[in-house]
Amino acid sequence: MQQILLKNCKQLLTMESDCQSLIGLKECMSVLIENEKIKKIDKFQNLSEDIQKDCNIIDCSSKVVMPGYVDAHTHLIFGKSRVEEYCLGFTKTSQDIKKILPRTGLALSMYYTKNASDEELITSSTEKLNRMLKNGTTTIEIKSGYGIDKNTELKQLRLIKKLKDISKQTIFSTYLGAHYWDTNMGKQKYIEFMIKEVMPIIKDENLAQFSDVWCDDGYYTAEESETILETAKKYGMIPTLHTECYSAIGGARVAAKVKAANAGHLNYLSLEDAKLMSKAGVVGILIPTTDFSVRHPKPFNIEILRNANMKMAIATNLNPGNWAESMAFSMQLACRNHSMSTEEAIYSATMGGAQALRIEDMYGSIKEGKYADIQIINTDDYRDIVYKLAVNLVETVIKTGSIVI
Repeated sequence: MQQILLKNCKQLLTMESDCQSLIGLKECMSVLIENEKIKKIDKFQNLSEDIQKDCNIIDCSSKVVMPGYVDAHTHLIFGKSRVEEYCLGFTKTSQDIKKILPRTGLALSMYYTKNASDEELITSSTEKLNRMLKNGTTTIEIKSGYGIDKNTELKQLRLIKKLKDISKQTIFSTYLGAHYWDTNMGKQKYIEFMIKEVMPIIKDENLAQFSDVWCDDGYYTAEESETILETAKKYGMIPTLHTECYSAIGGARVAAKVKAANAGHLNYLSLEDAKLMSKAGVVGILIPTTDFSVRHPKPFNIEILRNANMKMAIATNLNPGNWAESMAFSMQLACRNHSMSTEEAIYSATMGGAQALRIEDMYGSIKEGKYADIQIINTDDYRDIVYKLAVNLVETVIKTGSIVI
């Protein structure tokens, strides 16, 4: 039996909210971990009878102890990068860049991903996952969507399944075939292709827990998105959406209607639609890194989600056009650029992410009986997480009861 004791935590952020604290702040408490799960949370003197001789005791008297981050929206598996395009964007318009580069944006990432070997994609993805683990991310969602064609989409999903076996993190996979469509095939035929040719294979091989659609001007309409997501439900995938990012064409209402687990971006979300989503239990995933990296003309409005009493999550949206691996950086941007409180940001990056993936019963908080996914932060004040910019304060990471960092 493996035991770890986190002794006398200066600040323990349980995320088990109460009327006093959104983040469930407790001081000078100890956490006893046994095998994969949290056995007891109590004062140290009350745990003496439960502690075995070979228990690994970690002094946390000057540390912050909190759950591992749950990053509920990423596109982590992709070929190469878009560094040239991104850096040109500092001084040139998108029209100018298209005159310089033969491919840009999604088309470039599709080209690189299609032409990357399985080994290249596994190696690069594992490197990202390892860096994210060092930054406290213990659970992560990964989407396909850089193939559009059948072979590349299935390749991405199969490689995500392989990453689940070799990574220390818990990984969830999402089919994002509706990231765009095959222009030669045409959108309607491509929708039929996804439904009839790709989704049955995903179900047979258990390749994805979620299905996603980009519902926005120039991508998929609300009606098309509803058709895709309702069909995905029949194949055992839980609906999610990219929506209200650059327009509001009804995606939020679709999210509410299909009872999606989450919907991401939400820059053009109205209060009326936010209330519909909240009532349907849809978690709003906020992506401050993308608003920052693309200099979004309409950053998401936190007040709308607050006023609708929506559950919120923060995610990195790691992708080749928004290379962000740090949840702490995402939280810092959310606080400074979008006026989230420190407590809202920390909750959204942990329990909020778990709620977005519908795994809050076992992940996202520090509670007796839950998996011991915990990070120890090298500070005695949790506010340093959003105050100390570009500093990784993570000292120790525990994943399902084992020290991994």
